[in-house]
Amino acid sequence: MEKMKKILNERNCLKLVCGAGNENIKEVEKLAYVYSRAGFNMIDVCAKKDVVNAAKSGILKAGTENETAICVSVGLCDDIHVSKAVINGQKCTMCGKCASICAQNAIFNEDEKYSVDERKCIGCLKCVQSCDSGSIIVEHKYKQPYTMLLPLISEGIDCVEFHCSSEDEEMILDSWNKIKSIYNGLLSICIDRSKMGDEKIISLLKKMIGDRDDVIIQADGNPMTGGIDDYKSTLQTVAFAELINRSRLPVFVILSGGTNSKSSQLAKECSVNAAGVALGSYARKIVKNYIDSDVFWENEKAQKTAIQIAENLAQSIKTYL
Repeated sequence: MEKMKKILNERNCLKLVCGAGNENIKEVEKLAYVYSRAGFNMIDVCAKKDVVNAAKSGILKAGTENETAICVSVGLCDDIHVSKAVINGQKCTMCGKCASICAQNAIFNEDEKYSVDERKCIGCLKCVQSCDSGSIIVEHKYKQPYTMLLPLISEGIDCVEFHCSSEDEEMILDSWNKIKSIYNGLLSICIDRSKMGDEKIISLLKKMIGDRDDVIIQADGNPMTGGIDDYKSTLQTVAFAELINRSRLPVFVILSGGTNSKSSQLAKECSVNAAGVALGSYARKIVKNYIDSDVFWENEKAQKTAIQIAENLAQSIKTYL
């Protein structure tokens, strides 16, 4: 915890987001390996033991077990990050748009029927938006955050991130207080502006933080939209971080939601202070062609190329932090 606080104080936090709903242990292990080797110092994963262990395995293979922290993410019942897509086969027209747009390769065609692999689905909703027949719905695979955390605390996790974008303040505070009652390590609050206005967000954060000065606020500007590497995609996260800056809360602000290689540069040009950047969709996308290989661990060239791509991203971010 003290090492991560030092990194945050030095404004040098590079966080890879594997996805709060991503249960694809093979992908998580490879991502953790590549981005740990590239200098990322925090890996964010789903709050499940096998996924945490997959991240640990990747970090161990990278030889950065003393330098890379593991953060687990939990969410509320209406949080997009803990949802899964489900296809109604009777309504499906077999157009294939959903499968072609899914960045996680979670949708597959078997026996003339499209289905969703829940382990790979991260709840981005791109398939829902692409479906003209309305045959895809979203199911929330919700468990109480503290219930998910209980079996993980003894596994040696370094941070807990609470996704709390909801209109139900009472539910947020109840879950947050239960998390604090069972976990005394580094805490992060991931929040976006989709359910609450700015004043309500700041009021809520003040209640959650209390007299602590070691909480991370992950300003989730535009969740799961970081696939494009331009300034417009990352604009909302910088604007949201500026809102947190203006509130003068004693927190570490991390840019998230639509982040890419331009995020820290835009933040600096706008005089927005951030302790680091969390990258998910974009970071996964740029190495996808290499880590998807079934022989990745035997292919030294693929490993080196993926690591070099990740290192270039890390350097782009750190230049402006």
